[in-house]
Amino acid sequence: MEHFHHRLKKSSLPFKPPFYNFKIALWTKIATTVAILVFVLTLSLSYYFPSLDSRLNLLITGLIFLGMPHGALDVYILRKILLTKQQFLIGLLIYIGFSIPILFVWPIYPTVCFLFFMSYSLIHFADSDMQDSASSVKKRAIEFLARVSLPFCLPFIFHEKETLQIVKWIHPEVNLTQVKSIFLVLGYISLVFVVVHTILGLLKFFKNLKEADITFLEPLVISVLFISVNPLFAFGIYFCFIHSIKHVVNVLLSIKIPSPLTILPYWLIPLSGLPVLFYLHSVNQDILSERIFQYIIIVLSSLSLPHAILIRFGKSRLLIR
Repeated sequence: MEHFHHRLKKSSLPFKPPFYNFKIALWTKIATTVAILVFVLTLSLSYYFPSLDSRLNLLITGLIFLGMPHGALDVYILRKILLTKQQFLIGLLIYIGFSIPILFVWPIYPTVCFLFFMSYSLIHFADSDMQDSASSVKKRAIEFLARVSLPFCLPFIFHEKETLQIVKWIHPEVNLTQVKSIFLVLGYISLVFVVVHTILGLLKFFKNLKEADITFLEPLVISVLFISVNPLFAFGIYFCFIHSIKHVVNVLLSIKIPSPLTILPYWLIPLSGLPVLFYLHSVNQDILSERIFQYIIIVLSSLSLPHAILIRFGKSRLLIR
């Protein structure tokens, strides 16, 4: 092979073959491994739980291999910020402490907690998924405004009935009647900024075709997703296969992790609850889609607050991209 490469260097070929100096990037290994695991587990779930919607099987698999590791990596961000073991333990307790009040307040003020949860979640999604940190403040503001309302306000506009049903699953006493007009206005404003962001991206794209960067289309793609797909599945696709993948890759590229095996304990702890959910579903098929769904969302919402704060802090300190 070395002799072959040496001959190529001396040859007058105007191009190099695809396998010349071929290397597999880290993100390619991650994407390939996750794709295989998602495919195998989705098929397995469809076989053992034929009553479950195939789309739900895909989302459960995405949550296992992407959503959960996406949260588990917070441990390494904390370790990067808090150097000593004592500082790390105190930081971990504070992290958990942020989530506990939400668990107790949810049943008392469900509407207020839901709106608070949606507000910081949408800000976190938009902030984390921003594409180009080197852009001007004006362009970043346009991209942020294009992203911030998409995951909830667009479903509220185009799939109001299904969205309200999901909200009732989260908590039956959540009442959004008085704020409905706000969601509609924010949704249409986001669509306007999506159009502006896409036009600016196209102008930049045609101005410099050598870069061939089409990532500016992501807000537009996300808009189409939430307009055309059932809200629950649209959000699952977005959270697992867009937001979580980007976060995992960014953290792995920004923070040196000793070994992927060190992530296992933080991944297996939340994963251990899934067999219980499937057992309950086998006993009563309605329980997974109603009562358990409520508990899952409440727990996730409580944990997402310290997660959002930590990621914003990490970005402000340039610890992660």
